[in-house]
Amino acid sequence: MERTTVVGSCRHHFWYFIFTIFALWFLYLNYFFYSSAITGKNHEASGLLAGNDTDTDTAFGDNDQELLSDSIHLKEDSNEDGNDSENVDDDSEDGFNPVDSFLKLGNWVQIADEILASEKKLERQHNINRARKHPGTLVRKRPGTRHEEKPDSRRSRYSVRNRNRRGRSSPVVERKPVIGKKPVEVVKPDPVYCKGKYIYVYRLPMRYNDDLIRHCKNLSEWTNMCKFTSNMGLGPVLENNDNVYSNTSWFATNQFLLEVIFHNRMKQYKCLTRNSSLASAIFVPFYPGLDLNRYLWSRSTMKLKDNDTFDLVKWLKQRPEWKRMSGRDHFMVAGRISWDFRRDSNNDFDWGNKLLLLPETKNMTMLVIESSPWHTNDFAIPYPTYFHPSTDEEVFEWQSRMRNQTRPFLFSFVGAGRPNLPDSIRTELMDQCRSSKKCRLMECVKGFNKCYNPEYVMRMFQNSVFCLQPAGDSFTRRSTFDSILAGCIPVFFNPGSAYVQYVWHLPKNYSKYSVFIPDTDVKDKISIEKTLERITKEQVEAMREEVIKLMPKVIYADPNGRLETLEDAFDITVEGVLERIDKMRQEMNEGRKHLSTDLAGEDAWKYNLFGTIDEHEWDHFFARPRIY
Repeated sequence: MERTTVVGSCRHHFWYFIFTIFALWFLYLNYFFYSSAITGKNHEASGLLAGNDTDTDTAFGDNDQELLSDSIHLKEDSNEDGNDSENVDDDSEDGFNPVDSFLKLGNWVQIADEILASEKKLERQHNINRARKHPGTLVRKRPGTRHEEKPDSRRSRYSVRNRNRRGRSSPVVERKPVIGKKPVEVVKPDPVYCKGKYIYVYRLPMRYNDDLIRHCKNLSEWTNMCKFTSNMGLGPVLENNDNVYSNTSWFATNQFLLEVIFHNRMKQYKCLTRNSSLASAIFVPFYPGLDLNRYLWSRSTMKLKDNDTFDLVKWLKQRPEWKRMSGRDHFMVAGRISWDFRRDSNNDFDWGNKLLLLPETKNMTMLVIESSPWHTNDFAIPYPTYFHPSTDEEVFEWQSRMRNQTRPFLFSFVGAGRPNLPDSIRTELMDQCRSSKKCRLMECVKGFNKCYNPEYVMRMFQNSVFCLQPAGDSFTRRSTFDSILAGCIPVFFNPGSAYVQYVWHLPKNYSKYSVFIPDTDVKDKISIEKTLERITKEQVEAMREEVIKLMPKVIYADPNGRLETLEDAFDITVEGVLERIDKMRQEMNEGRKHLSTDLAGEDAWKYNLFGTIDEHEWDHFFARPRIY
């Protein structure tokens, strides 16, 4: 198909060139030898031009014929306006005029050039139409041509519909291109269902999102992130050679690509609106994690780390939507932990940037994969896992499989030690696992590292009853959600690893789905094996069932699919954001000078989890900020 288009294009160019030479030669002979009949010959030449246009219509279709006819009519109109027909009559009466003859030859060249330009325009339109009819088909550009992108032509849920069907009142269904799957139908939002749920998505300058994906090779100094940004941020499809996964919807997803995945899921949200005045919340599709990752590991200057963040805030403050609630109805996803965006110094080479410390972002709801227990402006949402189902049936099938999975090991641990952190208990956990016949250890060491292979990790969790989830460089781990996905009961040693983090996604009664062993007990040499063995078989089965029920709540569905009866992590997050913004809106309407969300301060973890800042048994875990 592509080769045919290119060959056809070359053929049209060749015959238009031959035709132009012939027309010039033909007119030259007519002026010198048949000047009295020049008017008739010009009409004959016009007929020849129309004949070639008919061939072009055959190649490009009926719609293109209308476009080409419009082009010729425009040329004829311009001739009438310039009185060119009167000049031809004068030539036939007064004899040959070399100046007028030259001008008329120039007009014919101009006509030929314009028709050639029309043919190029029609070919571009033909390629666009073909791409829409056959999604995923590569359209080859002509050498030396450019396909310029208009400012408003960025992909969005409504962009194609509004560009091509602007002015029509009937709802239009857009089918998104999907490889190997049935396209998702995007329909007009239901006003009844969407009342109080409308979300407006900013159309940001491309430097804040699309350009970062386009230049994916620059996102990391040692890793080619392009493979991970593929498939709408899900990454490459995982091969199921050893039957570790289900047959579909498993991807090699990078844990820091959440902002891209979330943005693509937002494009499928049922209650999007292009009228910001109707919106209950405003989504800012900035990719701050990818932006920062370009400079995080290098000795980059402070300006490089903060430049895009400061510019974005400046851009937001100029928007009329911002002024409505001073940004309190805005939310953003940052696909890294909170500490990466809390650099409190002006030292060029200190870690991170100042995204979460700016006065403007403190008004916003900031979504990260790990939040700070001592701040109220960021909320943790689950890390992305490897499983991104397209249908409810895929989720049910996987839940059933994990419910019947044989688990030969009592507990397991996947990770590396943290000898540089004096408070870390990883060394003690690894020592206990090595000395137990009921534990399986996957130590993450340099060289050939199985920890980076999803197949080894998921098989380990599927074969274990309990999975140890101690804090590492920070409170949380992606491994927590991988173990839940495998039906393995997580064991936590600090409430900051899950309980005070994912308040929208995990049950407040943590004992229903997990085991909590304080890290101080591990330091006091408590036996992990004996502690877990004291849990009865009935309790284990009940806890595993709760873990399996949690699976839909901690996974992000494929943006190319749609869950019908289940809510995934995206759906739950949006509900939490809308509820939080609605509460702030009500308090502002009541005239409160200080909102309840601002009063918690360093007790934010208690307020978000329990709705109070009274004393709690976990206070000693958060008595001081942990140094990472």
